Amino acid sequence: MKTAVLISVVCLLLSFPAAAQLCPGGGLAFSSSVTFDPAWIYGCNTGTSCNGGVALDNKLACQPTTALDACAPAPSCGTFSESASNVWFRFYAAGTTATISCFQNSSFVIGIQAFSGGPACGALTNLGCALAGGPSSGVQLPLSGLTPGALYYFRIYGSSTPLSQRSGIYCFCGTTGLSSSILAATIRSFSGAVSGDKIVLQWQLPAGSHGMYELEHSTDGMSFTTLARIAGSAGTGAQNYDYTDASPANGANYYRVKEPAPGGNTYSDIILVKAGLLKAVSLQVIPGRRELQVSVNTATSAILYDTGGRPLESIHLQAGTHIIPLGQLPAGVYFLRSDRGGAQKFYLPR
Repeated sequence: MKTAVLISVVCLLLSFPAAAQLCPGGGLAFSSSVTFDPAWIYGCNTGTSCNGGVALDNKLACQPTTALDACAPAPSCGTFSESASNVWFRFYAAGTTATISCFQNSSFVIGIQAFSGGPACGALTNLGCALAGGPSSGVQLPLSGLTPGALYYFRIYGSSTPLSQRSGIYCFCGTTGLSSSILAATIRSFSGAVSGDKIVLQWQLPAGSHGMYELEHSTDGMSFTTLARIAGSAGTGAQNYDYTDASPANGANYYRVKEPAPGGNTYSDIILVKAGLLKAVSLQVIPGRRELQVSVNTATSAILYDTGGRPLESIHLQAGTHIIPLGQLPAGVYFLRSDRGGAQKFYLPR
C-alpha cells in the first residue's frame, strides 16, 4: 500500500521580494541627513546578508564628494586617510538600545559611526564606531544608553587601502531599534498575530489615556491609511485594547498606532504581520509516484525552485487539488513559491 507523507508547512513563510536600490539613500552631508526608513529592512530574509533587503549605494555616481564631512568628529575606527564617501542618516531611538547593521552587495569595507547632539555643524558627540573586517564581511554597531524618542545621527562610509573598497552597495538587514518618527510614550506592547484568515492586534495604554488614537495599515511599510479610530479610556489602571483586521492583504501587512496631537503626531513601533499564503496552499509528497499533490483555495501561479534559488518550473493552478509530476528531480529540498507572497518547503525522498 502506498503511503502519502504529509509535509508540515505551517511554520514556514519565505518571501522573495524584488529589492529596490537607492542612490545614495543617505544624505550627501550631515546637513542633509536622511531619516532612516524602517521599510528598508522589512524585505530582509535574514539578518546576516542582503538577501531581500533594500540596497543603498555610496559609489561615485551616487556620492560624488569623497572626503568625510568635517562637521563630525573623525571616526575612531579604521584609518582616517583611507576613509571616504560618507552618507548620512538620522533616527529616533525606539528604546535605550539599538543596533545598526550593514552588509555589502559589492566589495566594500563598511564603516559605521553614530552620534548624539546636533543639529548644528560641530555639535555632534561620537557614540561609537565599527568597521568591517574586510570586503566580504558585514559590520554591526551596537548602541546603548539611548534616550527613547531622542534624535540621533550616523554615517556610513568606506575605509580601506584599495580605493575600490571604499564605496559600494549595501543594506541594513539586521538593524533594530531605529524609528523614523517620535514614538508615543503612551502606546505600549503593540503586537499582532494571524488568527485563521484574520489578524488580531493588541496594545496597551496607561491609566488616564483618554485621547483619540488611530490604528493605521500599510502593505509597503511606507504609505499608511487609517483602519480604525479608538478612544482611550480614562480608567484607574492600564487599559488593554485589541482590534481584528478581518480583511488583511495577502502577504505583508504593516500596522502602527498613531496618537494625534496639535504639536505633531507620535506613533507606536511599526509591526509586520504576514498573512494569506498558508491558508491558500497545502502540499503533500507521494514518494512512490514522485508526485507533489498541491491544494489551493484560489487560483494561484507558482514557481518550483531548488535550494540554490534556481527556478525549475512555472505552474498555474485553479482552485482545487492538483498532481504535479516531479520527474527525474534528485532527492532533496525544494520550494514552491506562490504569487500570493511567499514559498513553502518540501522534501523529495529518494
